[in-house]
This record gives sequence, C-alpha cells and structure tokens, in this order.
Amino acid sequence: MLGRLFFMTRILTMMVLAVCALTLLGLETAQGAPANFTGLDGRSVLEDPEWRARFLGSYGFLSDVEPQIKTDELELLREVIDLMQANPKAAATMLGAQVSPDSSASLDYILGNLHFQNGDLAEASEAYQKALEKFPDFQRAHKNAGLLILQTNDYSGALQHLTKAVALGDRDGRTYGLIGYCYLNLENYLPAEEAYRTAVLLEPDSRDWKLGLARSLQAMEKNEEAVAHFGALIEADPADAMAWKGQANAYLGLGQPRAAAVNLEALRIMGEADLSTLELLGNIYMNEGIPGLAESAYAEVVAQDQGGTNFETGFRAAELLERTRSYPEARSLLGTIEKKYGDSLTPDQQLEILTLQAKIARGQGREKEAAKLLTSIVERDGTRGDALIELAAYYNDQGDSARAFMLIERAQNVDSTEYAALIKHAQFRVAAKQYDEAAALLQRALRIQKEPRIERYLARVQAAQLSQPR
Repeated sequence: MLGRLFFMTRILTMMVLAVCALTLLGLETAQGAPANFTGLDGRSVLEDPEWRARFLGSYGFLSDVEPQIKTDELELLREVIDLMQANPKAAATMLGAQVSPDSSASLDYILGNLHFQNGDLAEASEAYQKALEKFPDFQRAHKNAGLLILQTNDYSGALQHLTKAVALGDRDGRTYGLIGYCYLNLENYLPAEEAYRTAVLLEPDSRDWKLGLARSLQAMEKNEEAVAHFGALIEADPADAMAWKGQANAYLGLGQPRAAAVNLEALRIMGEADLSTLELLGNIYMNEGIPGLAESAYAEVVAQDQGGTNFETGFRAAELLERTRSYPEARSLLGTIEKKYGDSLTPDQQLEILTLQAKIARGQGREKEAAKLLTSIVERDGTRGDALIELAAYYNDQGDSARAFMLIERAQNVDSTEYAALIKHAQFRVAAKQYDEAAALLQRALRIQKEPRIERYLARVQAAQLSQPR
C-alpha cells in the first residue's frame, strides 16, 4: 500500500509539473507581451518546440535535487490539476491559499510556475525563493528562478541560479546557452565562450548558441575563428543578417576592410542595412579611396532617414568628400541632402550647405561662383567664420591681400573659428614672406590648441625668420 501511494505521489507530481511546463511555454509578462530575451533575435527561449519536448520529458523525480510532495498534499494537487489548464489564475489563487511554511518545497515551486505563467513575476520570484529556502538544492527551482530573473536583464542574478542548476546536474544545452548569454552581456567573454561551446555541443542545431559563440570570439579578438563561425551561420542561412554583420566586423578586426565591405553590400542588397551599417560602408570606401561608392552609401543614409534626424551625418560625409577633393561626389551628396530635407533645413544648416558648395566650387575652379556664394553668406550672417575664412582665401588667391587680411581677422574674432583662422592667416603671411607676423599668429594658435603639425610649421617659419636678411 505504501509503495502504491509513493508511486501515485510521483505520478501526480509529474502531471502537475508537466502542466506547469506546458503553460510556462506560453509565458507572458504582466503587460501581456510574450516574454523573450534581448539579444536572441526576439525568439523566446520558451517557444522552441524541440526544447519543449525535452522540457516536458524532464519532469520526473530527481531524488537528490528534487523535494517530494507530502502524502497529505495529494488531494490538493488533484484539484490543482483539474483547474490548472482551464484557469491558471484561479489555480494559482487556490494553491496560494493552501501553501504554508510547512508545505513541501514542490508546492511553492508549482505556485511559482503558475505565477510565472500568469505574468506575476514578483509573486513567482517569492514562491521560488520559498521553495529554495525549504530545499536549497532544488535544481529546477534554481533554473526557473534564473529564467525569471533573466526577464529583467539582471544577468548577474540570473547567473547565480543558472550555474547552481548546472552544479546540481542540469545538462540542458539551453541552460548552458543562457549562461553564455549572461556572461556575454556582462562582457565576461572567456566563460561566455566556454558556456556557448558546451551549449553548441549539446544543441548543435541551435543558431542562437553558434551566434553567441561567434560574438564571444570576436569580443576577445579571436577574429579568424569568429569569421569561420559567422561563415558557417551564413552558409546555413544566407539570409542571416546578424551573421553577415558580425562577420563584417570580424573582417575589420583582421584588417580586411574590402572583405567587410562585401558583407555590408550583401546586407544592403538584402534590405537589412541600417543607417549605421551604411555609414560604416561609406567610411570603408572613403578609407579605401573609392569616393564614388562612398557617396552612394552616404546618399542612402540620407534617403532612408525617415525621421529627418540624420542631416548632420550626411553633411559630415559631404564635408569629408570635399576635404579629400572628391568634388563631384561631394556636390552630388549635397544635392541629395537638399532634396531630402528641403524646407525643413534651419537657417544655420542652409548656410552650412552654401559654404560647402562654395568650397566645392573653388575646388573645381569655379572661383566667381564661389565668391558670389560666400559674399551672400557673409552678408546674411557676418559671424560665419568658416565662410569668412573661405572668402579671405579667395581674395588672397586673387592678390587682394588687404581684403583677405581684413576678412581673416574678422574670422579670428569668432570663437568657433579663431584657431583655424589664425593658421590660415599665418599661411597668408608666409606666402607674403612676412615671417615675423606669421610666427606670432602661430604662437597664438598654439596657445589655444597644441598640435604637433602646427608646432613643426612654426619651427619652419622661425627658421625662415632667422635666414631672412635684416
């Protein structure tokens, strides 16, 4: 008779825990949204069908790490089973009213699962803690407590329970994967790598664990191995945007920007290139001396700007193209910017565009057009130091040094351009062989900002001073 009662206790326990497992697999937060884990691409750990089967199959007794339900709790469990599938809220209320400090830890654990399922996370946490106070080595209570804490992005707290579950014998690949995920988010990459390797060994078909392993390797600058792991993910699923991007970053870590550009172009073709990816692609092309392709990527950054917030990004790219004398590309990108933002441009942004247009015009030899633009800018806003510097350079090139000096001195009185204006003014003076004046201007500039390049320039000017006949 006692043997039969013990057997029935086991069967009831398995039924209750199995039902809890089924309902936990449809877990929702208190706000009603499906629970998931940031960084796993929106896939809930609890929605994996294969894991569901294993999870259900694991709910037998584990004698050393599972508490037994008392015989006088059997009738309560029968009632909970009847109610659980139909109305989990009511089941939690009924069970919660019966659980006491003298109840078995299994009842607290089941109550925790019901609360977890219902989105009552605080109550679930409290129930799991009570279960663990009664039975500190309760393996699955540790595991579920870790899952619950992970919902709040408390990676350190989740680790305490997940690693304890492993220490108590949990060998589920998902547990190891989540341990790796916690370590990765805590930037503790070596144990993240080890945990992910075990997870991949136990669940070789899991894309999440392979991706986590590749990211861990990349974070530790093991880029060659990371490239290989990302490559395997791409081979398995050519539409895996995260793998393409991860491999691109690993290629950059290896000093292979053109290989990275191939990956980023793949993302672009797939329609998966976000604004940061396109900007990175443009920067790679600029560094590789391919301004035409760079302009194409930057133009797409502007074109995709739905919120109208990326003017500065596009404009900085146009300035970079102008500074590298890629004038046709800079002019084209400015046209894209004007077309995109149009009437939404502030007066200051309009003047920035006009100033850059003038610089491009000068670079392309359209001096009169540049002078006309710059003059209109200065008339609209006499404090536009960048326009004053550019207009001064124009007049200096035209041989009108008096007007050039007057304009550059105005630019020196603008805080934002004082440093640049002093250096440009010094260059004018050097061209006129006025080394004393040039040296004084450079010394003023260096008091504002120390820069080795300017210090070397000053040394050359001072040498010219000494060699100049007196």
